[in-house]
Amino acid sequence: MKKQGKISVTAENIFPIIRQWLYSSQDIFLREIISNAADAITKRQHLENIGEIEKIEDESEIIVTLNKKNHTLTVSDNGIGMSAEEVDKYINQLAYSGLVDFVEKYKEENDAQIIGHFGLGFYSSFMIADKVEIDSKSCFKDKEAVHWQSQEGIDFEMQSSEKEKIGTDIIMNLTEDAIKDYDEYKIKSIIQKYCQFMTYPIYFTVVSDESENTENEEASTTEVKEEERKPINNPNPLWNKKPNDVKDEEYIEFYHELFPGMDEPLFWVHLNLDYPFRLKGILYFPRTDIRYESLEGRIKVYYNQVFVADNIPEIIPEFLFLLKGCIDCPDLPLNVSRSFLQDDQYVKKLSGHIVKKVADRLIKVTKDQPEEYEQWWKYLQLFIKYGMMKDPKFSERVSDIALLENTDHEFTRLKDLKNKNDENVENNKDNTEKASSDEPSEPQVEKIYYINEENSLSPYVAMAQKQNHQVYLMTEDIDVQWMSFIEYESQGKLKFVRVDAESDLDNSNDKEVEISQETQDKFIEQIKNINKDQYQVKFQHSGKDALPLMIRENEEYRRMKDLLAQIEKSGDEKTLESFKTMFAQDENKQTLIVNLDQPILKEGTEQDPTLIKYLLQLAKLGQGDLKGSEFIEFLEESASYAFKGTDSRE
Repeated sequence: MKKQGKISVTAENIFPIIRQWLYSSQDIFLREIISNAADAITKRQHLENIGEIEKIEDESEIIVTLNKKNHTLTVSDNGIGMSAEEVDKYINQLAYSGLVDFVEKYKEENDAQIIGHFGLGFYSSFMIADKVEIDSKSCFKDKEAVHWQSQEGIDFEMQSSEKEKIGTDIIMNLTEDAIKDYDEYKIKSIIQKYCQFMTYPIYFTVVSDESENTENEEASTTEVKEEERKPINNPNPLWNKKPNDVKDEEYIEFYHELFPGMDEPLFWVHLNLDYPFRLKGILYFPRTDIRYESLEGRIKVYYNQVFVADNIPEIIPEFLFLLKGCIDCPDLPLNVSRSFLQDDQYVKKLSGHIVKKVADRLIKVTKDQPEEYEQWWKYLQLFIKYGMMKDPKFSERVSDIALLENTDHEFTRLKDLKNKNDENVENNKDNTEKASSDEPSEPQVEKIYYINEENSLSPYVAMAQKQNHQVYLMTEDIDVQWMSFIEYESQGKLKFVRVDAESDLDNSNDKEVEISQETQDKFIEQIKNINKDQYQVKFQHSGKDALPLMIRENEEYRRMKDLLAQIEKSGDEKTLESFKTMFAQDENKQTLIVNLDQPILKEGTEQDPTLIKYLLQLAKLGQGDLKGSEFIEFLEESASYAFKGTDSRE
């Protein structure tokens, strides 16, 4: 038997298309060839189970062989095999006749997955080979073995083969570039990436020519280097087991298999669903500082245990990328464009279910392990806060378990602060009822005092604590947006206020200001001489325990300033300019509070400019705004006062 001809394809530029467009990564060719091998084994096993063919005794396996001497890469399986008729049907004719039109239609969809679904999986081998051979023997006894080969994928030659074992060998004669690019380490890494959990064991063999490394002529022939008979993949991933059958040690071991070198995870959620869609997987809550870690490759998506992609946002909401893990969903429509995934109701339900399972796991941890949950909050807070802002349903589920940590490292639930506001509203209900129905009642607001850097603003923190207020740590970059989000969600019932932002903490006793307007004006003039026109000056009683001078800043304005700093990091010049325009307004100046309960002003006496400057620097220090040369000057001045004694300042 011998046959020659041309492959039935309407355009000879089909293979440049395959090489340059259909695959986002050239490495995927090996996934396609190995996946075909796995399909062949599955088909053979099915025929065995229904009694169509006799069972073979050999283990079902896939062998990948790199022959350095012959510059070939071979993928062998003991699957169903092919006859000459089947090779002629499935290889010599592309299964999708309208391919060129399809490519033109979706040429802007860079992620369109059509390989493997329209008969092109095998032809991906020409991405790295200038000649490809097929040696196959069908599992049906009356079928003759066949050998097929093609140069560049256009002309082919097919004839009988001497192959004895059932199965198929795909022999790829590597191009010069591929010989350089695909050494044994590269090939092994590709297999472990895309086929780490392939359903059948994969063995990797390297055949090398050692003639240059030995003087023994007999040893100069080809030497086969093969590690112990051990597959390089794991055909039985942990997600296939029922959650009740898995021990904690197994979850941790599997985590390290997925992400080598990582610390042990905090906890995990095991996804195992057969209806209304098939979904399996394990998502881990990592014990790591994700602010400084790449989000690439954190959640791996599999299709029947074959790796598809990292982090598909249409399936897995973006905020879940802060977790680590994998999901396997064999019902995903991966042969269509990403835009279709976004509109597909099945995908939306799948995504919603994953979010629900994650939220339920968090809630369970707070109930079963409340102390551990508080300890883990430093790892979880970015994920929970970001998720609340991105997904309303997730926010609704987890808002009750969101925590706030105070300066003494004690925790309060956001839910408790909401309840406290409700209690205050109830306590003031009588007063509201007594008010005139013509006058709208003021909404009850629960103020939450905070600092955005630990061990900062100490004088202001002390003042708040003396008035029995908790001060919370809001030290993450995301907290600026999250606080605004919580205020909006609470409909104005909760208000975050940095301890130095407003003067309502000042211990005013309603005394009338005894200092004349003339004295006040002179003092304001001195402040302007020291710091130009930086501050608005306000005189009030703040208590004898408070500093002589304190700096306050409008809360909304300060948050915009924090956002400005983040925008500067992002490089968004247009947004940056609009924010800078806002800061030019006079009403956004900082306020300098002059404490009339401290003897800083004396009626009818000229104030010491050096002392005023020193006290202003002290106020800046308390606010954390004393930096650079001004801070050095302050230290020198402090040392001078220490030696001279306090009397020298009279």
